Amino acid sequence: MSFDYNVLTIDPMTQLPIGACDHQQSFERYVVNQDDFRTLNYAGNPSINMRAPINGASHVQMWIHGQQVYSDDPTYGWTVVQDPNRVDLTTQDTFFKIVFNRPVRIVLPLIEVSYITRQDYCLKCSATGSLNDFKVAASGDFLKVTQGNKLAQKLLKWVLCSQCPFYPSFTCAIKSYIGKKLGIQITDTDIQTEVVNSLGTMQQVQNAQGTVQTLQPQEILKDIVSVTATTDPSNPTAVKVAAVVSNYSGQTVPTGFTIRMNS
Repeated sequence: MSFDYNVLTIDPMTQLPIGACDHQQSFERYVVNQDDFRTLNYAGNPSINMRAPINGASHVQMWIHGQQVYSDDPTYGWTVVQDPNRVDLTTQDTFFKIVFNRPVRIVLPLIEVSYITRQDYCLKCSATGSLNDFKVAASGDFLKVTQGNKLAQKLLKWVLCSQCPFYPSFTCAIKSYIGKKLGIQITDTDIQTEVVNSLGTMQQVQNAQGTVQTLQPQEILKDIVSVTATTDPSNPTAVKVAAVVSNYSGQTVPTGFTIRMNS
């Protein structure tokens, strides 16, 4: 299950970086240069040798057809050397290239290389320096939800998306009600009770979360004002759920959803 993404850069308890990236690039694909049969070219752009700078030649690893090949291999031995034809004038980064000790003439070998690069070139963390459960899309930034809107969104996320067999006391069973017989297996009261219990658990979790992470008063659930679950008079298979909570800014935050059942 997932509730809030951890976007802190420093752990407030240990003051150590959270999710710091090691900038390890794993199994990038390369091809042998067809002019000298020794130099590796990046498969995604054969006009260059390495996609990114190598930060520590001793950490470079190579696989050919899934078999790891070490630098001292008698047939496919290789060396990391400086690439004199490529210099980043903006960052002054030094680029390297991988060169086989002997010509390699096998037809289109599957060559994969793992190495450590610098943060600006890291695909693992998208040059952010830390690892999270999300990546920023090429189209732009995330839409940031704050204050009362964040609390309303969190309420719905907690109630509608929460299912985990390992932590049943921290989850909500609403999703499992979908498709069940309304009035026989599940009643309006069952739905109302489950929402109230889940919001109460969320309140406890937020109280604990507030001891290690700064939360805005508008996004903290203070009191559950009301929760209702009523059958839609025009559709006996639909139950409309409405909830109103208050936050620590003195505001009331309404939210709601409809769950469809079997009659």
